Amino acid sequence: MYDRAMQTLYALALEPVAEVIGDHVSFGFRKGRSAKDTCEQIFCVLARKCSPHWILVGDIKGCFDNINHEWLMENIPMDKRIMKQFIKSGFIYKGTLFPTETGSPQGGSISSLYANMTLDGLEKLMQGKYHRNSKGNIENHYCAKTKVNLIRYADDCAPRRRVQVA
Repeated sequence: MYDRAMQTLYALALEPVAEVIGDHVSFGFRKGRSAKDTCEQIFCVLARKCSPHWILVGDIKGCFDNINHEWLMENIPMDKRIMKQFIKSGFIYKGTLFPTETGSPQGGSISSLYANMTLDGLEKLMQGKYHRNSKGNIENHYCAKTKVNLIRYADDCAPRRRVQVA
């Protein structure tokens, strides 16, 4: 209970930072955002005359399980000693402790923040790579600035099997 309370306190402190620097098109695991907000964003993107003709849905297999610890330590603005304890704590399954070498333990209070902050930057990357050249074309005034639109939502509702330990 103590470990969970500590993670929650650190998550509460990190959340405002994540909200300020995070992608605007990220709707999963964020307070005040929901699947309905995601649907509204999709509608806005598809309602234009020059809307995309294709929708690609992607799923990051094992997102939580594969987050690089070194990347987290270098890029997440929080106490590194505490973060290391959170991400290296391991999990217990059927009474056996399994150490954590990569990933963010699922079910932890701060894990969703780590995942979102890891994925933040995709929106800017897409906008930079797939921008529209709208010189002199009046129709493009009503079009998006990019040819590709990224809308991020987490839908992982699978039951959690891992338990956070000290």
